[in-house]
Amino acid sequence: MKQRIIFLILFSICAVTVQAQKKSSTTKKGAKPTAVTYSKTASGLEYRIIKDSAGTNYPEVGGFFSFWFQLKTEKDSILEDQFKEARPVGVSTPAVTHKPSMEEGFLLLTEGDSAIFLLNADTLYLQTFQQPLPAHVASGSKMKVIIKMDKVYSKHFVDSVTTAYAAQQAVQEAADAKNDAEIFSRDSALIQQYLATHKLKGEATPGGAYVVKLKSNTTETRFIQPGESIDASYIGTLLDGGMEFDRSPAGQYFTFVVGQQQVIGGWDEGFLKLKHGEKALILIPSRLAYGSRGAGGVIPPNAPLLFEVEVK
Repeated sequence: MKQRIIFLILFSICAVTVQAQKKSSTTKKGAKPTAVTYSKTASGLEYRIIKDSAGTNYPEVGGFFSFWFQLKTEKDSILEDQFKEARPVGVSTPAVTHKPSMEEGFLLLTEGDSAIFLLNADTLYLQTFQQPLPAHVASGSKMKVIIKMDKVYSKHFVDSVTTAYAAQQAVQEAADAKNDAEIFSRDSALIQQYLATHKLKGEATPGGAYVVKLKSNTTETRFIQPGESIDASYIGTLLDGGMEFDRSPAGQYFTFVVGQQQVIGGWDEGFLKLKHGEKALILIPSRLAYGSRGAGGVIPPNAPLLFEVEVK
């Protein structure tokens, strides 16, 4: 009898427990999902902070920051996803020209923060992205922009880096200018030495090349003009050492338009000193030839050149 009473008590407890579990299960299954709430700025920008880091530097106009982003529809269809990229997007901090806007949203975040912004699709595309609303995005709909901030640099930091870079560039440009002047001085000395050694008299071009006429056309008064297409034969040698590096095939002419940078600067300047039917030497400093890069493995860097040319 005692065992029977204990069994009935245990059965009752189990029945109550099972009923309670069913009730609990039914309640969870029928419960509505918790609504996502957004904060709102004075301008009406809706946003929700996902991660609030310990960063203290906010973006400011004139500064720079980097971030990853994801673009979704309000129903969470992903349109663009930059999260998978190793490198974030880097931009100069944009001015806030309209509100509510993505530009306004950036100013709410510091390094390491992440947030969701709910924005009008038309405003986002037309004013922030500055492109037409895509056909697959409904006008008037809402877009979710998820931002993960990377680095934030202040205007002071950007200005200091810019100043330091400008100073470094100025030093480099001064050194380059000095080097160029030294090379041009050397080239000019080689040209004058060649003219003196061969008892030649040349006419200088604005850039420092010299033209020595070997055959003149006294019946022609008109000189070759910029923009004029001409045919010329040539033999090219290094001024220092005299090694030939190129020549036009026998009986053939090279055609080009003078003054259009189709050829080296020494040719563009030198041929303007000639008339059709004339033959000449053009002595060219390296800055009007192939400069510090040289050419074809046969013209060394900073090599002055000598061309014997004849205009058809």
